[in-house]
Amino acid sequence: MTMPSERTRNLLQAGAFLKELAANQAVPKTVRQEAYRLLRHYPTISDIEAIAGHEERLRELTQSFFVRPYLTSCFEADWFRNYPLGPHRE
Repeated sequence: MTMPSERTRNLLQAGAFLKELAANQAVPKTVRQEAYRLLRHYPTISDIEAIAGHEERLRELTQSFFVRPYLTSCFEADWFRNYPLGPHRE
C-alpha cells in the first residue's frame, strides 16, 4: 500500500524531473518541448501543499476513519537532492 508521504514524494519528484528534462539542452528539442508542455499543467508544490492541507482539515473535521489522506503537506528537502533545479514551483 502506498503511503501519503510516498505518493506526495513521487508526485513532487515527477514535477522536478519534468523541470530538469525541459531545461536540459542535451535532450532533443521535441522531448524538451513535451516536458515543458506537460509541466505547464502539472501541479506546483503550492498546489500539492494546498490539496494535502484540505485533506488533513477534512479528516480533522469529520474525525472519520473512512476519510483517508491521499497526500501529505509534510515535505522533505531531501526529496529534491537529485534535482538541482528543485521542485516545480510555477
